[in-house]
Amino acid sequence: MRRFTCALFALLVSALTALGLPGLPAEAAGPYVIEAESMTLANFTTATVNHTYNGAAIETVTYIQGVSGQTSTATQTFTGSAGTYDIITRYNGKTASGVTYTISVNSATVDSWATSQRYGDDYTNPVNIDNHTSSKVTLNAGDTVKLTAASAGEVPRVDRITIQKYVGPPTSTLIIDSPNATLNDGFNWGKNRALGMTFYPGNPMMGHESEWWRLKDSTHTTMAPGYWGSYVNREAFYNRDIAHQSDGAHALGLDAETFNMLKTFAGDADDQGQNGWPLWAHSSYGIMYYIDGTGFRELPSPFNVMAKAYKQYLWTGNADWINDPTLSAYYDSTMGSFLTSHEVTWNDANPSSEQPVAKKQTGEYTATYFEFPNENLVSAGDALGYQYQSMLAYAAILKAKGDNANSTKWANRAQRVRDYFETNWWDASNNRYFRGKDAAGTGYSSWGHEASYLTMLTGLGDYGTRTGNYLDFVAANDDNLNVEATSYLPETYYQYNRSSEGWAWLKKLMTGRNTYPEISFTTVSNVIDGMMGVQPDAPHAKVATVSRLTSETPWVEIDHLKVGDNDLKLKHTGTTTSTLTNNSGGTITWEAQFYGTPATITVNGTAYTPQTKSLYGQPVSYVTAPVPAGASVTATAGTAGGDTTAPTAPTDLTSSNVTSNSVDLKWTASTDNVGVTGYNVYRGTTLAGSSTGTSFTATGLSAATPYTFTVKAVDAAKNVSEASNTVSVTTTTGGNGQTVDLSDLTWSDARSDFGTVRKDKSVDGNPIRLNGTAYAKGIGTHANGTITYALNGGYARFQSDVGVDDEVGANATIKFQVWGDGVKLYESPSVMTPSSATQSIDVSVAGVNSLVLKVTDAGDGINSDHADWAAAKLIGNPQTPTSLSDLTWTDARSDFGTVRKDKSVDGNPIRLNGTAYAKGIGTHANGTITYALNGGYARFQSDVGVDDEVGANATIKFQVWGDGVKLYESPSVMTPSSATQSIDVSVAGVNSLVLKVTDAGDGINSDHADWAAAKLLR
Repeated sequence: MRRFTCALFALLVSALTALGLPGLPAEAAGPYVIEAESMTLANFTTATVNHTYNGAAIETVTYIQGVSGQTSTATQTFTGSAGTYDIITRYNGKTASGVTYTISVNSATVDSWATSQRYGDDYTNPVNIDNHTSSKVTLNAGDTVKLTAASAGEVPRVDRITIQKYVGPPTSTLIIDSPNATLNDGFNWGKNRALGMTFYPGNPMMGHESEWWRLKDSTHTTMAPGYWGSYVNREAFYNRDIAHQSDGAHALGLDAETFNMLKTFAGDADDQGQNGWPLWAHSSYGIMYYIDGTGFRELPSPFNVMAKAYKQYLWTGNADWINDPTLSAYYDSTMGSFLTSHEVTWNDANPSSEQPVAKKQTGEYTATYFEFPNENLVSAGDALGYQYQSMLAYAAILKAKGDNANSTKWANRAQRVRDYFETNWWDASNNRYFRGKDAAGTGYSSWGHEASYLTMLTGLGDYGTRTGNYLDFVAANDDNLNVEATSYLPETYYQYNRSSEGWAWLKKLMTGRNTYPEISFTTVSNVIDGMMGVQPDAPHAKVATVSRLTSETPWVEIDHLKVGDNDLKLKHTGTTTSTLTNNSGGTITWEAQFYGTPATITVNGTAYTPQTKSLYGQPVSYVTAPVPAGASVTATAGTAGGDTTAPTAPTDLTSSNVTSNSVDLKWTASTDNVGVTGYNVYRGTTLAGSSTGTSFTATGLSAATPYTFTVKAVDAAKNVSEASNTVSVTTTTGGNGQTVDLSDLTWSDARSDFGTVRKDKSVDGNPIRLNGTAYAKGIGTHANGTITYALNGGYARFQSDVGVDDEVGANATIKFQVWGDGVKLYESPSVMTPSSATQSIDVSVAGVNSLVLKVTDAGDGINSDHADWAAAKLIGNPQTPTSLSDLTWTDARSDFGTVRKDKSVDGNPIRLNGTAYAKGIGTHANGTITYALNGGYARFQSDVGVDDEVGANATIKFQVWGDGVKLYESPSVMTPSSATQSIDVSVAGVNSLVLKVTDAGDGINSDHADWAAAKLLR
């Protein structure tokens, strides 16, 4: 019936046109559904396929079917109203670049794309049905729309073409201005990408779901208001992701979408079998997402959803956030039956008898957001932290509803949770907080990813020495997190006024530009909430701000930020001057905060004595001022009271004893009016450590990598000096036939069934020791465990001593395995026990891209299976060239076409100014290609330019980035007439190589770019 109706519709439109009768009115134009078999066909036949999946009928489709290895065309005259449209092509294919499709209008190409890899077994599997949106195409009645299918081996199959009015992503008036290009560009990238991930008609990201028919049901037939909150290949939103993205979404004007999604999760809680839990994920149509909608019950999530819903109330002032029946019931049940069912008991009359910590129950997934804990935790620091935040939110919600008595009760309970954590979750032996406890009450204080750093973000801790030490512990372990986890780091550091660390991580997000949705949304929110320190209170027409700028960014201005009904502009100049402009709305009360204790704060020229308070343990001084609509108010912090004199800067910083992983630093002491108490040593902008003397050894460095170091002096009043002179060092190389310790490289994954995989320590944190021999370098792990490194062909041999660590004397039974690219290269010849002799491994890893070290339990369980890869090292290759196209990239994308190896973006031989290249990569602006080198190469070389297949219009620039640092950029814009440019840059020590092509700022038309003869030298 669908096909008959659509075909009849097309015939009626054609008939009306032929008779000269009026067509559809412009405001009602489309969608026009063109069944492919009704088009004028050349070298296409038709075939009907009954699609089934696991025995269930999915859809019957009549395709036009081309010929393998040949070109076919389908043509149609457009008979609709003039306008701007999306053209959506629905087709069937499973092979990457098996078919290249081109859409042209009146013989002018408007779009071209290649098929992507799909995973159905053959064309009858509905998983292989895909869609492609050609956006913003201008059409007039009578235009000829032509689809060309050029087969490279796969049979083209096309179902239909839908022509619908172009809608495009939502827009936002939010803008940023600063003298820092990295900040401006990164913010704008995050803003535009986040807006592009909303669920809107014609979104090119949509229509690619593998089991697409499972996104909706009979009651969910249209897309729900929302935005992506999952991997981009999943048309879904997950509750953890959306909770974290919601602050950035508000700044971009996506309040309706956020409300719908968080309310949807709240509505799950009373569904049958949910027992107060929100579903883990919903599809873009609003139903439970089929992959893992119910499969993950992570204890922080119900509390996080609640806390972030309340935060939206503070941003918007919209009372629906607290009064909506679905949300209100969710808040009550989360604080009531959910806490009770997770073993929380209250006794307001006798708090000492309470059990205030929610505990994971049987059948639930994890007690923490970290999904791979080595212990079976029943409670975790991040879950308790979000529980604390949700209790504070509940107290505030009750107060807003006029229930002051219960508001006070819940505020007191929240404080008792925080006090309980401080009393019972401090590990005095390790001088840090526990990040989780098991059912027996045993606490674990080793590094626990989310369970560690989210404890700080959610506001647990003493806000004093313990908190400071724990943040140092986080800083020492935060380099090996997945990209989602890193998106929390800037706000964590900013919250505690560790602005240099906050900016360093925010800068990594902005330059890395990972496609995971959280990155774009949190790039925005980390500027607004973190760097600019905006604290909204829209229900009371208030806003507080505090500057967290660093010397890299002297000033920042954010315009058109919405707090309730107010449209605001905020400018920070350094950390001592802020200006708030009320563009529109009623009068808003501004609390202008500044860190420290200035004697006065001047407001529009008048000096006031400020009030003081603590913001996450940091002293802030503030004044309040009304800002009427159309007015601007400037506040400036004056001279601080007490000791405000910073020490002099350290001088004569020098380096010595440079190795592949360490360097010794020395400097001349600073002076101070009271006395210097210590020195902070910075690696770039990251705090590397502290010293009470005038020397420091920086460790944990990567081989063959350039570093810069500076030192700042600190006095008892926490005044910090200016930086010393900068020392630049490059660690010794691990390539070119030399050795690099494996523990000095960054693994891509490390896990074990017990404890924490450790560098240069045993799994219990002791020195590595095998049969009485101590090893300074190596990796301590536990069965069953795997450690993965991306080598990308950069090394020749792997060597290690292996055995059971001396810290256990009985019961251990283990075997060691070395795998390269899925092939087993080594296995212990027999089971190893504590009494086994140390074994030495020496195997070739020449050409290996992925090295995996495995320890198994020999089949009898993991009891006492403490395993060491002692003195594990890689031997570098002699300097030889490797074509980049012969390696496997970790990511490749472009705004048009398909990135191709050894071909241009159009699939032709690579050619620059008449010279043909057998090897290289063809791409298109804007495009990025990422390779994991892991320090295995010395130089990158390539010829670059506009491919000869285009003769006009192209304007591009090439960039080479190594570990977030720009190594090369085209000195000028390249066009088809530009001479070929040659690149030769050092990549010594580089872990991540990113090749970028930009459109030079004027759009991507014809921007066909080649990395010709691109190669790496070892």
